[in-house]
Amino acid sequence: MSSRWRRRRSTRIARLTRRGVVLLVIGAASLPLAYWLGRRELLYLGSFLVLLPLVALAFVRWRRVRMSVRRTFAPRVVSAGHPTVVHLDIENQATTPTMEVAWRDTWPWRPFSTQPGRLGALRPRGPRFAGRGNSARMKYELVPPIRGAFPVGPMLVDFADPFGLATGEAVAGVAQTLIVTPDVVALPDNVVSIAADEGPTRTLQRRALGGEDDLMTREYRRGDALRRVHWRASAHHGELMVRQEEQRSHAEARIVLETRRLRYRDAESVREVDQPQSESFERAVSLIASVGLHLLRSGFVVRVIETGQPQLAPLDRPNEFLESLAVVRLVDDATSDLTLLSGVDRPDRSQGSIFAVLSEADQQLVDRLVTQRHSFDLAVAFLVSPRQLALAGVLRAGGWICIPVAVGEPIESVWRAVGAAQEASRARG
Repeated sequence: MSSRWRRRRSTRIARLTRRGVVLLVIGAASLPLAYWLGRRELLYLGSFLVLLPLVALAFVRWRRVRMSVRRTFAPRVVSAGHPTVVHLDIENQATTPTMEVAWRDTWPWRPFSTQPGRLGALRPRGPRFAGRGNSARMKYELVPPIRGAFPVGPMLVDFADPFGLATGEAVAGVAQTLIVTPDVVALPDNVVSIAADEGPTRTLQRRALGGEDDLMTREYRRGDALRRVHWRASAHHGELMVRQEEQRSHAEARIVLETRRLRYRDAESVREVDQPQSESFERAVSLIASVGLHLLRSGFVVRVIETGQPQLAPLDRPNEFLESLAVVRLVDDATSDLTLLSGVDRPDRSQGSIFAVLSEADQQLVDRLVTQRHSFDLAVAFLVSPRQLALAGVLRAGGWICIPVAVGEPIESVWRAVGAAQEASRARG
């Protein structure tokens, strides 16, 4: 369907109406009848009836439609499943007036175009008519179903000859790109216990208010590792104290996204333009967007690690990050040296928390996730493929919290499942 849509955009269409077909048939039948009856006037009439529809067909086929079409989107970048309003500024670029026509704007998903609308006659281009009837403004609402960068347009113009014998369809203007990001779900606070949830911003505020000495130690909190206990400060205060400078390293989080095509069994190499490349991968992208922005708003420095060749912008620039998520695709090439600890200055310190969104990971990736688990206080794996029982068992044995993600399950429910798993782990411990 999408290939036919592309061909239709680039091909000018002209066809006879029912009236034109009837005249052509009558004229074609009159010609042999004129010879049989020997009536010259019938020959003239038949020739005229044949020629008139053909002239009308040539008129709509070769008539030039010179219109400029400029679109603005409000909002400019939209989330999948949310509406944007498309404003069209249409201007006649010809030196002759246009007739009243029907217009449709096109896009690459069903139903592929707007309902036909009426565009009144436009005056010619020129200084006499500038701003006086040679332009028009239209608008409509568009709801893109999936993420991506999509061409909206060009506009199709349907018109007819003055006698209504033929209709034509012409392309007006060019397409413009609409950026559709994955749907971002606002996740609730205080559901998942993450070490150093104060983040770097609040740490700087406390440093400004209390001085550096006040940040050296703090009271022990449930969930703090014993290796951070400051025994001298504990003896001085009469209660367990932990090193506050360790907290600054916890103000980081890492997110792993599986982007290799071979790891998604439902990935289709050939697909319709209005269908996702992989339902599981779309789920993974939505999780990345929601969890990443939630951590960023909570004050964390978040790094995204891709198992394939890098495609995503840094998360510290949220708008650019979301726009890069709009066009991220499954790739065939993996990163040459995947590590969870890129950019680590102090490997002896905890690196905060890590969240991995996985499909059907290979053994090499699983080994890296298990062996580098000790560098993180919290490790959560979101499993977006239904056939991952063996993978979940290996990761759980390595200290990971594994959360299966069902198709259609709300992301907020997935996030709450992480908190429930943490509570269950504390109850068992």
